[in-house]
Amino acid sequence: MADLIAKENDLDQSPFKVIPLLLLEVVFAFLMSFYFRQLFTHGIGLGWFLAGFFLFIIFSFLSALFLNRMTWLSLAAGLSVAASFLVFYDHFSTILVLSVLFIFLIFIWGIRNLRLESENTLKINFFRLTKAFLTKISLGLAIMLCVFGYFLLPKGNGFFISFENFQSYVLKPNEFIVGIFIPNFKFEMPIQAALANLLEPQIAKQIPSYEALPEAQRKAILDLAIRTQFLDGLEKNLGTKIDSRESVGLMIYDFLVTKFSQLNGSIKNLIMLGIFVILFFVIQTIFVPIKWLLSFILFLVYMFLLATNFASIRLETRSKEVLHL
Repeated sequence: MADLIAKENDLDQSPFKVIPLLLLEVVFAFLMSFYFRQLFTHGIGLGWFLAGFFLFIIFSFLSALFLNRMTWLSLAAGLSVAASFLVFYDHFSTILVLSVLFIFLIFIWGIRNLRLESENTLKINFFRLTKAFLTKISLGLAIMLCVFGYFLLPKGNGFFISFENFQSYVLKPNEFIVGIFIPNFKFEMPIQAALANLLEPQIAKQIPSYEALPEAQRKAILDLAIRTQFLDGLEKNLGTKIDSRESVGLMIYDFLVTKFSQLNGSIKNLIMLGIFVILFFVIQTIFVPIKWLLSFILFLVYMFLLATNFASIRLETRSKEVLHL
């Protein structure tokens, strides 16, 4: 595998190839953060966010791989970070400025890692290049997404997640597990209906003639069981009256909001800190398989660009090659 980075000023590169490459990197950075905000606040745009996310990483890598001027790469990294945070112009603050600078430095770190990996060896394994780059870029993106989340959190004593997002990203993934115990369970179901699905099979076993009873009598027995076995205890523990026509998901959300609002400021701050620490490590964990997938995709893109003569390999010395646009 060739050394993929030319030395500064050794080879001229076509601006008709360089500029679109850098421009696309910036555009996809903006697209990624714009749809992250849409996803976080309105629960829409997941596909566009993922498209922007993957394409930003791909074009960032291609820029670092192909371009021989660190000045261009630094400019592209700076503009990409700035474009990402431009979506959060209404949250302009010291935290935003410091975040831009810190994440920019992490991106530069990733670019330098790739260039050093290439420059210090004659024959480089392509996947070592992607590892050197993606490890740092994933770190920067994990921090960036956590900062975005911080900007989008409700200010003051508001709960840290909207009901729509709570339902989509917390409750929905767990419906299957609850469904093991409650047939046909959905968190959108009214509390009464969910408890009826849970208790009716048990009542039918306890009362052999239950199925033969008139519908009104069966309903009265079921309503009494729901009230005595569940609702009375829940209302006592929650300290509030439960509307059994309300959805299960909304009841859970309202309970969490009430309990959160009763906490003092320091405990709320600790909870928020814990959430961001967990979020950071969750994102980093998710990045592990994503980095393998991206490495494979990047290799295919690299081979395609060589095959179509968008880029070509030229000899710098007898044993060292450089990639030229």
